[in-house]
Amino acid sequence: MRDTRTIRRAIGAVLLFVITALPSASQSLCSFSAPTTDLANLFLTLNYTYLNIPDTPTVDVSSGRVSFTFSYIHDEPDWAFSASSANELSFEHFRLDRVLGDATLTTRYYFPLSQPLYVFSEVKSDYTTTIAQTGLELRLGAGIGRLSDVTPLARAIRIDALLQEDLVLIVPLRPDTLQTIAQLISQESSMAGIGELVGRIEAVIEGEAGVTLNARSLLAIAEQIRADVVSQRCGWATQAGIGYELIRRFGGSRQLLLTVSSTFARPLSLASQVGINADFSYPLFVGGANALTASAHYNRRLSSTTRLVAEYALQRLQQSRSEVNVGERIDVQLLFDLGRVDLTITASLSRGTGMPGWIESLAVSADVDLL
Repeated sequence: MRDTRTIRRAIGAVLLFVITALPSASQSLCSFSAPTTDLANLFLTLNYTYLNIPDTPTVDVSSGRVSFTFSYIHDEPDWAFSASSANELSFEHFRLDRVLGDATLTTRYYFPLSQPLYVFSEVKSDYTTTIAQTGLELRLGAGIGRLSDVTPLARAIRIDALLQEDLVLIVPLRPDTLQTIAQLISQESSMAGIGELVGRIEAVIEGEAGVTLNARSLLAIAEQIRADVVSQRCGWATQAGIGYELIRRFGGSRQLLLTVSSTFARPLSLASQVGINADFSYPLFVGGANALTASAHYNRRLSSTTRLVAEYALQRLQQSRSEVNVGERIDVQLLFDLGRVDLTITASLSRGTGMPGWIESLAVSADVDLL
């Protein structure tokens, strides 16, 4: 019991750190709008424990868990496509025991207006072993809002800070210059290579600051462009529409649905990102049954060698007032890149309908290059 409380307190301390983190750089980063956004993220945790004591008649412990979250966004001025999925698989004695997850594919077409209004089509699925069938819905509707990749501006700000540290720049670059550099970084795929990109950035900086960048400064700019950083998005979107159950999770006749969903993303600093997603559907003509899925994630690079990732996911499927299936999971990971040693510490909590309480796990793994 004491070990259980320790894991819960550790996870609580990390979540408190996330909540109290101040958005020191979010306002400046969110002022940038990339012409094209193309972002993908995958978060994975897994563990399995096997223990067989000879004096006992059966295997004492044989259980494990795999959870993964995937998201992809491609956004252009006229249209956007996104895909997301959050899943948890539990195993007992090397057999699949429990599944909990959801997946969504969305296409948006934007109106040529100053406000980001759009119409959308969407396919959404949710699944759990506590319900006989997978739910599958087709949705159509309208929404407002947009998410943009602001990672290029974060890189431009790091380049500015690095050149100041090396005393190449005496004063910071102007905000409009940083925006120009960020636009160049976001257009790298249309250039001949990183050499052309660095050359264009060099011309912009030298044109404003009146300095000549040496080979060391140009190499530092290239390293910042190639550096492994937290991908950062900024914006929000809310949409509502009508859905139809292609497969009804509770059985019976398929229904028309009222659907509402929302997503939010914001960088809390140059090295961190937070995101929240929620989705709700309710039958138009038959009350009682409804479905709610929600998730939140936090990603922060604590240093050049350490990264923190935290995630919460919820699925609530209600068939009637008396029959509700709920699943929750919390994952917190610390990842250390220590040169020849890659160390990962993972703490997890999960629970669902029919379980007596939270399932806690703490795993430590290391990859060591000895020669």
